[in-house]
Amino acid sequence: MSAAPVTGGRAPGSDGSPRFDPQEALRVVRRRTQLVPRVALVLGSGLGVLAEGVAWEASIPTSEIPGLPRSTVAGHSGRLLLGRWSGRPVVVAQGRSHLYEGYSAEEVTRMIRLFAAVGAKSLILTNAAGGISRRMAPGSLMFVQDQVSLQWRAPMRVEPGDARDEGGDGASLGPRALGARPTYAEEILTKAAHAATMAGVRAERGVLGVMLGPSYETPAEIAMLERMGADAVCMSTAAEASLASTIGLPVGAISCITNWAAGKGTARLSHADVTAAVAGAAKPLRSLLERLILSLA
Repeated sequence: MSAAPVTGGRAPGSDGSPRFDPQEALRVVRRRTQLVPRVALVLGSGLGVLAEGVAWEASIPTSEIPGLPRSTVAGHSGRLLLGRWSGRPVVVAQGRSHLYEGYSAEEVTRMIRLFAAVGAKSLILTNAAGGISRRMAPGSLMFVQDQVSLQWRAPMRVEPGDARDEGGDGASLGPRALGARPTYAEEILTKAAHAATMAGVRAERGVLGVMLGPSYETPAEIAMLERMGADAVCMSTAAEASLASTIGLPVGAISCITNWAAGKGTARLSHADVTAAVAGAAKPLRSLLERLILSLA
C-alpha cells in the first residue's frame, strides 16, 4: 500500500531534540497574544482549511516555539493559531506531528501540554480516517468513544536520565510514567452529538483503531482491527488522547471518514486522495465544530 508522503526528510528523533518546557513555550505565545483560550483543537490531515477565514489574533509557526516538533507531512501547516472562533477564545494546532515521522510519543504530545499551559479547559482532536464498519462510509463523521491503539507508544514513558525521571519537567505525569488510560469525555461526546443535531449533520459514535504508519494497512490488518472492535482507522490521535487524560484535560475526538479502509473498497489508497476527500466533509464538520465550541466555551 502507498505511504503518506513525508516532506523534508525524516524528522529528528527524541535523542536529538531539546527538552520541552511548557512555560518557555508559553512565554513565546504570550509575546504575541494575551488571549486565554477555553477550547483547544487539533486539525488533522487536510483539515487545516477549517481554520481559514477566522480573524486570528496570533498565527505562530510551530518552528518558532521552542521544543515543538515540526510536521513534515503534506496537509499539515504547522501553525499555532489563537483568537476567537464563533466568538469564543480558542487555540488551534493547524496540523500535527506523527510518530511515523520519527518523533517519540512524548514529542508528538508536547502541543497538548502547551494547550494546558495556555489555559485551555477542553480539547477536541480531529483526524482523517478510513472506514471499517459499514456505518462509516466515506464522507461521514465519527465521534470517538474509545480506541484500540496498536502503536505501542506511550507519551508518559520515562527513560533513564529523562528530566521527568529526575523530578524535573513532567514529573507530575506520575511515578515511572504510570498514567491514565485514554478516556474520551462523555460530556464532550454528548455536546458533540447535540451540536451535530443542531447543525443537521449526521455523525456516528464508534471505536477508533490506531496504527503506527506511514504505510496504509493491509486488508488482513483491517480484518484484525475489525475483530478487535474498531470502526475506523487512523495513524494519530491515540497518544494525544492518552496524554490529555493523564493531565486531566477533558478530550473528545472527531474522525472524518475519507475512504474505505483496505479490503473494504476497491480503490487503491493514497495520501493525496485522502486529503482531497477531506474537502467534501469540511463544510459539515466546520458547522459542527462551531456549535461545539459555543457549548464548550
